[in-house]
Amino acid sequence: MPKKVLTADEIRDEVRQRILRVRDRPVSEDRANISIPLPKAHPVDAEKRNWDMEEIGHVGYDAYVRRVVEEARKEFLLSDVAEHDHVIGDSITHP
Repeated sequence: MPKKVLTADEIRDEVRQRILRVRDRPVSEDRANISIPLPKAHPVDAEKRNWDMEEIGHVGYDAYVRRVVEEARKEFLLSDVAEHDHVIGDSITHP
């Protein structure tokens, strides 16, 4: 299955939504206040992943958050927005 290409903000938003979506459990204040960093790009690895997130370091949810991030890394590629904007700009200025 092809991966969906998202911006860093879109990936962070998706990870945040997934962290808040825990079946059969209300969103606790602790979980609602977890600060999610922007993903950091890295060269494509053996599993075809090109980003990761720094450890969020929220006591009590570390393993859960890491699992959510790992699942998202399997589904999404981080777009190179600067390269994307450059390509679009070239196509506008050089039809």
